[in-house]
Amino acid sequence: MKALKAILSVLWEVKIMNKLLAANFMRMKKSKVFGGCILFMLLLGTIMPVSQYLEADKLGLETSPDGSFFVFAMFIGMTLATFCGLFFGTEYGDGTVRNKVIVGHKRSWIYGANLVTGIVAGLLMCAAFIMMHLIFGALLLGSFTIETQYILLFMAAAGFMTVSFASVFTAISMLNQNKAVIAVICILFSFVALLAGQYIQGRLDAPEMYEGYAYTDDSGKLVEVQAEKNPRYLEGTERKVYEFMHDLLPGDQQIQIAHMSTAHPWRLIGYSAALSVIITSLGMAMFRRKDLK
Repeated sequence: MKALKAILSVLWEVKIMNKLLAANFMRMKKSKVFGGCILFMLLLGTIMPVSQYLEADKLGLETSPDGSFFVFAMFIGMTLATFCGLFFGTEYGDGTVRNKVIVGHKRSWIYGANLVTGIVAGLLMCAAFIMMHLIFGALLLGSFTIETQYILLFMAAAGFMTVSFASVFTAISMLNQNKAVIAVICILFSFVALLAGQYIQGRLDAPEMYEGYAYTDDSGKLVEVQAEKNPRYLEGTERKVYEFMHDLLPGDQQIQIAHMSTAHPWRLIGYSAALSVIITSLGMAMFRRKDLK
């Protein structure tokens, strides 16, 4: 009897979750913000292979879609932040979240439905870019030069990175009640994350030594400058910390995936999954205790 009750309880929760998701997806389908984000990614997916082809044709270089296929990773944080900030922000402004709680929906259902909605929206944005790039890339750039398994592996890493972004933006959206503040924080986070990724990448790429060189001064005398150690070069524990943060943070993953510069995409997938679970657990716990005004 207890097992039957547990099964019925799970089925009931699934039914409620499906209703919440159906309502969210209906709103998403009609959302101008979501439509704008999809359009942006479609245009980006068209522009990148076309511009790559024109540049290669101008310089007389061979072409392949490898170089620009994952550029969408650099933009998904910004586009998803815009969508989540505005789409979820209206729920508090319109009193939708409070009404859902009043009619008996559990807060975990509401939070979970919004998280799934954010994830689906982000993956659809990625898919929009990929579809257009595949079409125009095949027409203009030819075939990939890298193995299919690595393309799929990096696509998986990009997908999990999108999930981690969605978990962050969902938490921000569900823990604030001001629509304008939610949108600003989400978009600001996406920019700061990307800038932090570029900074960490720059520190990791700093050379260990400055090469020696020679020049002739004003008097015609040859001056030789010896090679010297770069004081900004990261070593030991400090370098390991930077490398860990570079693999963990979604803004840093954007850069690595976009340029396919990591030798261990599986590590990025694992870190994204762990980060998503942690942020979602904390966000949901805080949302359950939040006073909905």
